[in-house]
Amino acid sequence: MITKQHILQKTHYGLKIFAYILRQYYPKETVLRVSANKCRPTYNPFSKHQRKTLQIKIVNHCATYIDLEDTIYKGDVFDFAQLYFKVDTDTELELLLKINDTLHLNLETKLSRYSLRQAYIQKYLDMIPDTKWEPRFSYFSKNLYNLIPSRTIGLLDVYQMLTDTSRKYRTAHLRKLSSEKEQKEYKKKHFDYVTFSGVFTRRNNNALRTHSKLLTIDIDGIPNATELMDIKKILLKDPYFPSQLLFMSPRGNGLKWIIKIALDEVSHTEYFQAVINYVKETYTIQIDTSGSDVSRGCLLPYDPNP
Repeated sequence: MITKQHILQKTHYGLKIFAYILRQYYPKETVLRVSANKCRPTYNPFSKHQRKTLQIKIVNHCATYIDLEDTIYKGDVFDFAQLYFKVDTDTELELLLKINDTLHLNLETKLSRYSLRQAYIQKYLDMIPDTKWEPRFSYFSKNLYNLIPSRTIGLLDVYQMLTDTSRKYRTAHLRKLSSEKEQKEYKKKHFDYVTFSGVFTRRNNNALRTHSKLLTIDIDGIPNATELMDIKKILLKDPYFPSQLLFMSPRGNGLKWIIKIALDEVSHTEYFQAVINYVKETYTIQIDTSGSDVSRGCLLPYDPNP
């Protein structure tokens, strides 16, 4: 399937797309002069003034642009391509196909069965009225060894719990422990938790009363704080899975991503696997595959910025 990443790889971060579009307007000009990671200012064909005010540079392996005088013109190479091709669609796929065909990139255009299924699922997701959807799930006090829920709560309750400074001490203490074994034992004994995917009579896959239409995705083992923040920004901008809640893991080296799912056509486990495949293929991010159980418990640390 065609993705933005595939196109960027075939077009030198998108510079070839800029060059193609600019040549259509200025066939006798040298439209791009590259120096280091940016180009010298060139003409902006979409601005009225028609001066060399278009600044193109590469940011995070993607060509971006801004008009130095008319800053309403800014974005990445795909935004610029949309100005030219004027693709009338709610999805980005048609634009990517147009770029592929026009620039003769010869990328595979056949949609996979996975992609078709994702589109079908998304159709049902869009039909769920958000105003009537209030997910509820079980809360378990004390520690991970407690299998009987204390009460049923919602996302706002968890948000308030995460930001409560009473959790700060145990979270900080956990992260100071020197060994991974010590950390695992401590968090099992000292953190309460929820089962985001539903309401249970006890924490067991066979004790599910109602599914919440929520799925928990664990991303662990990211020791670099900068990389962790980059992943957080990526997930928040994902076009297919709007984040219902996103917060730091208890040990501070991972994220808990809570998203909305539809179970009309697939099971909880199948959807979990589909999301893993999607995240891996789109962002090359590895997901903890042990979290596929519907009764998976999610520990609640202190996070001032969920």
